[in-house]
Parts: sequence; structure tokens; C-alpha cells
Amino acid sequence: MRFIYLLFVYIFTCDNIGDCKTTLGTFNSFTAQVEGGQYISSFCFHGDAVLRYSLNTTGNTPVFLYLYLNEDWRDARQDENCLRQLNKARLVYHLNATEGNLSVSHFVKPRIWHVVYGDAYTCDVNRPRSPLEQPNYVQYNISFFNPDSLGNPTEHFGDDETGLLRFYQLLTLGYFVLACIFAPRLYQTLSKGGPMQLVIQLLTTSVCLQSVGGFLMMLHLRSYSKDGMGSPFKELLSELFDVLSQFAMLYMLLSLSLGWTLASAHCRYTHLSVISKKPAAKVVGILGILQGFLFLSEQYEDRGHRMFHAHRSYAGISLVVLRILLAALFAWNLHSTIAAERSSLKRGFYGTFTKLCMLWFLCFPFAVAISWIIPEYLRFKLITMGVVLIQSLAGALLYRLFLSRSLYWEVSALSSTLPLRMDRNFGIKLYS
Repeated sequence: MRFIYLLFVYIFTCDNIGDCKTTLGTFNSFTAQVEGGQYISSFCFHGDAVLRYSLNTTGNTPVFLYLYLNEDWRDARQDENCLRQLNKARLVYHLNATEGNLSVSHFVKPRIWHVVYGDAYTCDVNRPRSPLEQPNYVQYNISFFNPDSLGNPTEHFGDDETGLLRFYQLLTLGYFVLACIFAPRLYQTLSKGGPMQLVIQLLTTSVCLQSVGGFLMMLHLRSYSKDGMGSPFKELLSELFDVLSQFAMLYMLLSLSLGWTLASAHCRYTHLSVISKKPAAKVVGILGILQGFLFLSEQYEDRGHRMFHAHRSYAGISLVVLRILLAALFAWNLHSTIAAERSSLKRGFYGTFTKLCMLWFLCFPFAVAISWIIPEYLRFKLITMGVVLIQSLAGALLYRLFLSRSLYWEVSALSSTLPLRMDRNFGIKLYS
């Protein structure tokens, strides 16, 4: 909770909103001197792009913006010599007016640029600790624009983010349509109870949290497309809902993999007491908490640079490894369950369930691995769209598995309490 609180404080109190494409803040000579250049933001430009700035003053000493290509920026950060760092910038602009437009070099393919502020004191090695005579405190408003379909520089989205708004709009529409179709019948199913009621409740909770998170992200991106800032609060809420969705799914998969909720209806009343006694549950619970912490840590670390999460930080790599460990843990436990099961239909149920578990957990590491071999500006979109779509598909297939009459009939061993028959209510024949 303290980490989440600090994240909220950071969003609402930071001087430089660096993950927005309309960036507000203050050029500070002290910060630029300590860091070897004050980092402003990054943007994936293409075509005839424009950087538009507005200052409250031209400053006591000349104000410069240094623009680095992504590979040059990584190389510059490894160089300890301040002057060599600044010399590696591809473009240098002297801001000698309180407002203006700056053009950015055109490349055939989209390129990610990093924007850094510097002035006469940035690399002044003669006075590294003495007070600066006339430091700059210049309030700025910088907007980044890509050309739209007509060639006019009005598009706030960089090429690493184009298409995300349309994706979340379609995702929200899809969730809404499916909810209108299936929600009433699913409510009837849950109201009747049954041995797998807890499983269906957890799956429904996870899907609902994911849909709410997608809706909030759509609202954020919709505002973002208009002003380049959006709503950082809604973006953060969307990420928190996604973390809660992961917890709900993790809890459900843990329950089924250990054989709970499948024997009789009264299991759900003693579920928490069973969890406290199972060593495997404690291990998975700790791993689940660690997963949420790593997810938020990566968002927090990258927020000061850009929206793109490359999963190359220690937190990002640890998150990928943790997902693989969770998948291996569930696979091993389910393999033991299948090996001890005599019923061929139950073995089929557990086998299908294992595949869906692997699909849910491994889609994220797989997407990250694939993203490392494609152009960098496409990675964020690939990871975001790929993981959301695959996890949504896994959720739909899990619904189909749990509500299939033949499998449910055999696995639950309580055919008289079946809450829903998909062949009768939906007109779909799922058994022979």
C-alpha cells in the first residue's frame, strides 16, 4: 500500500510529466548539471514531424534542446564525459524565443527520439559544486506532433502508440456486446450455486476487472489523442485493475490445480481455511504478490522516461521469469493430478485446463521474447495487444470448459446441481 501511495504522490506532484506528449515542467540548471542534461521526454517521430514549445522566459543563459536517436541516447548515457554526451545528439536547437516550432529530421522508418535540456552550466566542470551565478528556471510547455492522414502535424500519438486507441475501443465494444448477451444467463447460473460456483465467480471477477481496466485505458487514450496528456490517474487505475485481474485468475487457477471446488458444493465454504494449510498455496500466494509488486515497480521506474515498457529492466525481466515459474508450477501440479486420475474424461478435463493455464501465463513471456526481435517502436503495441487478446481468448475457452455439460457432469460428480447447460441455453452442442 505504501508503494501505491508513493505512486499516486509521484503522479500528482512531479515537476516534469515525462510520459505525456504535451510535456509540462521547468528547465532547471541545477538538475541539468547534476544529470549531465535534464531529461524531458521521448517520442517516436515519422514524416514531417514538429516539436512545438512555449516558454515563460528565454532564460538568464541560452536554452538548448538536444535530440538523440534511441541508440545514440543509450550510448550517451554510458559515456561519463558530459561534453561527449551532448555531442552525440543528432539535433541541437537554441530556444531564443518564448515560443516556436521545431522540425525533426525525416527518416524512412519511424525513429524514437529523446529530448534533453542543457545550458551553459550543464557541463561546467570548473564549478561542479559552487553556486551558479545566473541559473535558469524556465517553465515550459512542449508538444510533440506527428503528421495525420492529410500530412498536417496534429497527431499526438507516436508511432509506438498508434492504433492503441482503436484497439481499446473495439475491445470495450466487444466486452459490452458479450456482457449484454451472456450476463443475464451467467447471473442465473451463479444464483443457483453448485460445486464450481467459486471457480466461475473468480473467472467472472477476473474478466470484469480486465474489461473495466480496458475501458479506463480507452478513456485515457481518448483524452490523450486530444491534448497529448490524457488522464494519468485513469491510466494508473487501469494498471491497478489489471493487477487485480491477474490476482483473481491466479487464485482460480491455484484452486483448480490443487483440486479444490471440484468435489462438492460445501468446499467453497472452507476454501480459505484450506488455503492456510496448504504449503503450495502459500508459495503461490507469495509469488502472486511478488508478481503484482514487480508489475507496479516496472511501471513506476519507466514512468519518468516514457509509456513504453521495454521489459529490459530488472523488474521487467523478473516479471517475465516469474510468469514462467508460475506456469511451470501449475503444469507440474496438474501433471501429478492427471497421472493419479483414472477417469479418461477427467484426464481430458485437466489436460485442457492445463493447456489454457499455459496459454494464460506464457502469452506474456512469449510476447516479450518476440518483441525483442522486431523494431523497437512496435514492441509496446505487440505486447499490449497480444497479451490482452490471448488472455481474453483463454478466459472465453475457460468459460466453455467449465460450462460444458459433459465435462462438468463428470468432473463435479453432481449432475443434479448443474447450473447451466450450454447446449440448452445457448444452442451449442459441446458433447457427444
